[in-house]
Amino acid sequence: MMQHTKKLLVAGLLLSLNTLTAQATTYSVTDLGTLGGGDSYARGINAIGQVVGDVYPAGNGANHAFLYSNGAMQDLGTLGGTYSYATGINASGQVTGYSAGHAFLYSNGAMQDLGTLGGTYSYAAGINDSG
Repeated sequence: MMQHTKKLLVAGLLLSLNTLTAQATTYSVTDLGTLGGGDSYARGINAIGQVVGDVYPAGNGANHAFLYSNGAMQDLGTLGGTYSYATGINASGQVTGYSAGHAFLYSNGAMQDLGTLGGTYSYAAGINDSG
């Protein structure tokens, strides 16, 4: 019985020592920019630091979806309307969101209209790693 108690005490001390010597996680804040002024809103991020969201350009009320990757912000355009929002991004860099009332998938440099389920409006809120 005494030997079992000593083993537990030693294990507890080692666990405490490991906890005290573990390094704290640090974070940094990055200004993503705004594509020429106005405001930008981040709405999703993947594990490699790619960010998606939307930008309201200065002097223009039409917001556009963006992809921030490798230190640069890219305007993803629209589905032909005046606005777009990016809401999610997966590990492969595929982006989802909505534009002109329809959900879209942005992949390989092109925005694809995902249509609706018979209605007039659709919205994509996220995307899994399988696309």
